[in-house]
Amino acid sequence: MNTPPVLKAAKQKLVTIYVDNMAYAGGKMLVGSFADKHGKVEEHLETYLQQGWRIVSVHGFGGNSDALAVRGWFAVVLEIAD
Repeated sequence: MNTPPVLKAAKQKLVTIYVDNMAYAGGKMLVGSFADKHGKVEEHLETYLQQGWRIVSVHGFGGNSDALAVRGWFAVVLEIAD
């Protein structure tokens, strides 16, 4: 049985970011939202970039707009050399 070669290639991560402008509103608008989770993705992304990961692509998808509420997703592909 032959052992497959070890490939030296870039590694990738997929980071998804959910954006909801209503999460930043004050008062009763925060009830039942994910407002307490906002900011955490940015912190992780900053950590990845400090570790040498680089952003390869950013894509927006999904989401909707309902009056003043706008929600949607970003998919960020990160890459680091092996």
